[in-house]
Amino acid sequence: MKKLNVFFGLVLLTYAVCGQESACKETIQESLQKAAEILNNPESRRLWNVSLNAPVLIINPSENKMYFTAIENGKVSPFKAEEWNNKVPPANSFFDYAGKRYVTIIYAALRNAPCEQRINLLCHEIFHTYQKSLGIENQSSVNRHMDEVQGRTLLQMEMKALQQALSGDSGSLRDALYIRTYRQSIYPDNNEDLYELNEGLAEYTGVKLSMKDAGEYIKNRLNYDITKGYTNAFGYFTGSAYAILLDTIYPQWRYDKDLTKGLIYLIKKEKPEYRIAIEKKELDKLFAKYEYALRLKKEKEELDSFGDMERFRELLKPSTSKLCLPNQRLSFTYNPNDRVITLDDAVLLRNMTIRGDWGQLTVKSGLIRKNNWSAFYLLPPSTVSSEAVSGDDYEIKLNPGWKVKAVNGLFRIGKE
Repeated sequence: MKKLNVFFGLVLLTYAVCGQESACKETIQESLQKAAEILNNPESRRLWNVSLNAPVLIINPSENKMYFTAIENGKVSPFKAEEWNNKVPPANSFFDYAGKRYVTIIYAALRNAPCEQRINLLCHEIFHTYQKSLGIENQSSVNRHMDEVQGRTLLQMEMKALQQALSGDSGSLRDALYIRTYRQSIYPDNNEDLYELNEGLAEYTGVKLSMKDAGEYIKNRLNYDITKGYTNAFGYFTGSAYAILLDTIYPQWRYDKDLTKGLIYLIKKEKPEYRIAIEKKELDKLFAKYEYALRLKKEKEELDSFGDMERFRELLKPSTSKLCLPNQRLSFTYNPNDRVITLDDAVLLRNMTIRGDWGQLTVKSGLIRKNNWSAFYLLPPSTVSSEAVSGDDYEIKLNPGWKVKAVNGLFRIGKE
């Protein structure tokens, strides 16, 4: 159940904050009907040779309501309401409830999005319910190097080259693949290609069915923000970009039996000239062309802005005073676009909410999570009361009957 909770936490905010235009003036029902009509047209069905119909569950935690409907053959079923009461994780994802699999959508994510992005979101999540039939496994990102200084720098270079490739520069596609091959040689323990299949194809589907100019939209999504994290987010951008490029390079790629091996595999299968053997001289040219040294310097400065890493790394030592939260029936919510910092056998997170039987923790920065998800660590609390605990950039609201106990500098939450 830990991994399940983690998965839903990751996807919660992916679309809730994606809109940069004004929110859509259509009602939710009108947007659903528009999505149903788009999904039912022959061109949409040809995209994957399936009809993308699905039961839909819209969750509105602020009103403790969830609304059941379905998109079926171009029509939307009447809404049926039920109290939410945390029966279904609050996420843009999918979930089995009462013996039926639903696409789950957060009401606020639809309400706050521009009209096209509403369709994008619905089509993206519906694709996830069909991807297994295409042989595409649901993969979580195992790519923490995407938030290390060098990994981030090389990703920036790849994304810049992809933007140029989407503008019609075929040489830039080779640049992107060259940089990518080099990065993967440095960080061989990755699942970049498979993660891109999971989120990249869902994003590609959503964009293709919702945007007038899919290539331009995806090209803009590749603009890099140095303050953001990419471990859990890069696949949406790079995966959809490579998929759009494949539409031109190899129009039948979606029906190739080797799709499960990755988008990069298909590019190289169709265009053997894109198979890369790293040579230092050529790599140096790309480093100069894409300003590797300058990007690396900026990434180092951005990392320094987090403060003293040693202060947090010390929390991993058994003798260091800290607040410890064992991962026992916890659920998590955080923005996958936030940066993740690797610290030995753990990661440093920020902007995260954790809920347990004891109450709720809200963290702005400074949360350590063990790589095996066994526990979370925080700096020792500065104030403790019967109702709340606070420390450096975090606050815990305790449920009745729970309190913080300290033994030899180790703070834990337990029953009174």
